[in-house]
Amino acid sequence: MMADRFLAFIRDASWLHAKRMRAWCLILFAVNVLGFAIWIGVSHGGIDPDGKPLGTDFMSFYAASKLALTGHAAQAWDPYAHQAAQDAIFGRRLGYWAFFYPPAYLLVCAPLALVPYGFSLCVWLAGTTAAAVLLARQWLKQQAPAVFIGLIPLLAFPALWINIGNGQNAALTTALFLGGCLLIDRRPVIAGLILGLLVIKPQLGLALPFVLIASGRWKPFAGAAVSAAGLSLAGWWLVGTDGYLAFLHNGALARATLEQGLVSPARMQSLFAALRLWHSPLWLAYGAQSLLALGVIASACLIVWRYRPDRFGLSALMVSATLLMSPFLLDYDLLLSAIPLGWLVMSGLKDGFRPWEKSVALAVFILPLVARSLALNLHLPLTPLVLVIFYVMVARRIASAPAET
Repeated sequence: MMADRFLAFIRDASWLHAKRMRAWCLILFAVNVLGFAIWIGVSHGGIDPDGKPLGTDFMSFYAASKLALTGHAAQAWDPYAHQAAQDAIFGRRLGYWAFFYPPAYLLVCAPLALVPYGFSLCVWLAGTTAAAVLLARQWLKQQAPAVFIGLIPLLAFPALWINIGNGQNAALTTALFLGGCLLIDRRPVIAGLILGLLVIKPQLGLALPFVLIASGRWKPFAGAAVSAAGLSLAGWWLVGTDGYLAFLHNGALARATLEQGLVSPARMQSLFAALRLWHSPLWLAYGAQSLLALGVIASACLIVWRYRPDRFGLSALMVSATLLMSPFLLDYDLLLSAIPLGWLVMSGLKDGFRPWEKSVALAVFILPLVARSLALNLHLPLTPLVLVIFYVMVARRIASAPAET
């Protein structure tokens, strides 16, 4: 009896209503703002109490920009030159943050070092975060104009603050996804041109061409291909052949980072990383990750081809599949989950929540806050399991919804 009641408590989650969720989000937002204010307040000269620069990963982008602006763009993929450029930012060695991105991303980074580090970091985070939040607000509003969702739930999302704390680019990639998804039917070519810009972080575009083809959206597919190719060519213009060769050569360091745990597997959020955290052999980790990626993309294409979801369902499925495909996924990249999460929540508010949806949505919302700690301290990498269940929930709702006319 007790077990049945507990099961119903989780399955139906009738206790999780809009008023309570808004209150929790407001508290979480306030805690984040206060925590960041204190952390910045106890930092000195841009160095935090742990001896790291504020916006840690931003060091990689800023140093790559310094090299590009001084005519040495290709050296962004030379660890020694890149290290020296980082050391010069604060006049001492604080660590090393590698630059594994393709030349197309260096185009985005190139202007960053035109201004001092602190100012550049603030502009970067404010601009990309504002773009992601405002586009996410439009994403929710267009799905259900009659349902009011304020900014606080978006600003309280833990992945947003993890991205800010790391000085990373997840807000930028989320904004690109949102911009393309919002326009995919109304302005399909422009949508494709926006989505093609994800070539700056290609592991996040793995599902994109397959889902677009399966849905018969050839204009966005063509636009994305043109955009990706054009930005890659522009990257070649910036770094030259030597730069592209250096990027490819640097791939060995990127692979070592993944395979040898140079970045702790506990910080990563993929199935590959989970298995490596449990000391599984490389062949098993790669094999399992490959099987998961193939299964997800095959099922996503089948669902899209058979059920013809609207642009919101299509985008939710595409992004939830994307999060399962790459072995190289960090907790700040979970900011992308806001897209399918927003779709699932708005669909539930409009048409009623189905069993388990509320609980799974809450788990996905909280996941970025606890994923790294659980993996580091308890060797419990929950992210792959949660994201698989989330993908199933998204697919189930699409399969049971009326087909797009």
